[in-house]
Order: sequence, then C-alpha cells, then structure tokens
Amino acid sequence: MNEVKLMSRLRCPLILDSKDFSYSLVDYRNSRFTSQNPDKIIDFYDSFKNRDDLIEWMKERPKGVANIYEVDGDNEITVVVPTADFNGKYAKECRENIFKGLRMIFVESGGREDFYFNFAHNCNIGVKKALEYEPEWIVVSNDDMQLVDSVEDLKNALLKIDKMVDVIFCLPTAKYHSTYAIISNRTARRNTFLTFSGKLDRKRLELEKKFSVQYIVGSNLFPYRLFYSRRYKLRYTGSFGIFSASFVMAHLDGIFDETYINGAEDIDLSWRLIHSDATYGFINYRIKDIIGGTIGSYSSTRKMRGLVNDCYLNHKIEKGELKLNLSSTHYITTDL
Repeated sequence: MNEVKLMSRLRCPLILDSKDFSYSLVDYRNSRFTSQNPDKIIDFYDSFKNRDDLIEWMKERPKGVANIYEVDGDNEITVVVPTADFNGKYAKECRENIFKGLRMIFVESGGREDFYFNFAHNCNIGVKKALEYEPEWIVVSNDDMQLVDSVEDLKNALLKIDKMVDVIFCLPTAKYHSTYAIISNRTARRNTFLTFSGKLDRKRLELEKKFSVQYIVGSNLFPYRLFYSRRYKLRYTGSFGIFSASFVMAHLDGIFDETYINGAEDIDLSWRLIHSDATYGFINYRIKDIIGGTIGSYSSTRKMRGLVNDCYLNHKIEKGELKLNLSSTHYITTDL
C-alpha cells in the first residue's frame, strides 16, 4: 500500500469557533447561492444591482476548505485529483486502479461543511504542490473517472510527445474531456424554449438580460446544439487534462481563474491558450468520466448557479481579456 500523508488543512470561515465568527453580507449571499431552494437562489441574484456588483461578490468570496493528501509513486507523471472525499469510492478507484503507481495529489474539498468550495482554487493548489516533485507531466483529473487504458499505456503515450509541448489532449472517449465547447449567442429559438421550460428557466432569461449576458457556453451534444447559434468552437480539457511542468511553472499564479465558481474555468483556460504561444499534443490514451458522480447531476438549481460563470465570462469578453478575433471554426485538430 502506498504511503498516504496528510499535508495541510485550511478551514472555511463558516466553521470557525463562534467567538471568532463574523457573518457578513458575503456569507449571507453565499448561503442563498449554495441553497437547494430555487427561491433562495433567485433571491441571491436579485440582491445585485448589475453584473459588476455580482462579479465584485465573486471576487470577494472566500475559497473554502482544502485538505491535501499525497499518495507516493512515480514522480515523472504526477496526478492532481480534486475530490469531495479522499476515502470515498471515486478517490479509492483512482488510487487503486486508474492511476496506481503514479504520485497523486488529492485535494479534498466540497464536504458537508464546506460552504465555499472552489474547484479552480483546488486545482491550482494541487498543481503547485505537484511541482515540488519536479515532474515531467502534471495530470489534472476529476475523481469520478472510469479506467479504460492502463497507467503503462499513459506512460508509453507520453514518451512519444515532444518535451516542448505544453498541453496534451487524449482521445475523446467521454462527454466531458478533450472535447469541444460551443461559444454561442443567445437565440430566439433558445429563448422560446426556455420560456416554456419552467419558472427557473424564465427567471434565467430575465437575469441574462439584467446582467448583459450576450455569449453563453452551449452544448455540442444533440439535441441541445440545435438551440444555439455557434460563434466559436473550442477544444477544452474538461474532466481530464495533461500539462507540462514547464507550462505550469510559467503560470505560477494559477492555470485556472479562481473567480469562476465551479464551472467554465476550463473553457476560459482553453480560450486564453488560443491567444498564447502554447503548443498542443495528442495521445492515444482513453479514459472515461462519470458525469456528476461527485458533485451531483446537472439539476435545475445547479444550472441556475452556473449563471454567475456566464456573467463573468461575458465580463472578460467585454474587457478584452477573452478575445473575440477567432475564426468561427477555431479549434485544435489532431490526426489521431
């Protein structure tokens, strides 16, 4: 059994001792934002005057708990795995089967008392920790994955990649990694569909107008893609991506933008990479994902919470931080 070491524990402000407890407007709004009650989520959005007001709250929102655990193994390929439960079945499957023999950095977060879970923050923490072992490659993977090809297959595939490559995509054998995102305009067809889809969807349309949401991340899956007017098509890492250590070293401030709240951070990264000098590679390696295995299915409340990320994405587009001068079919191709 590989050695497991508890490296650190950062506690969320909402679980401080009562004598140190200070319940702020940020906390109050976050309690609405993380609620499973749709009316409270609507109340959250209604509490902001405009998009800038909302984004200011996103930037002020604490990052939450991060418990870091290590599993010893081959340092050359170090795997970073954000997880809700280090002792749970998904993390166990990663340790005992999917990535067995490789060094693993588990970032445990999102538990029952973690009111401020931030996926991008946890990934950045894990990636920085991975650099301490001087790996050649750093894998960032969800924990709810399914084994297809072996660790040896992964090692052999990476041996064929030029050392100057920054970002690696594998075979798109699942719905949420190494696949495409569609950057779209809001359309009359989509708006009509949402109008008749229920209270939350109608409210979403109202809020998109309030927060000046022009561009949205549309699904490339049938039949959902019929409701979008495609502007750009971007390949993104999603639930499984591989980065060179040199690329990560050049982005020590974090490869993911932590203002996003558990969504669209990988789309944002892909968009920024297109306008950088990053180089890409492709490997003949297969791995599958379990959609929503860890943080739940794409329920109506989860989709409603995701509106904050659409707002921030549009903010970055307007500020020129995400550039629109792409061809309408810009994506990374492969001969695999």
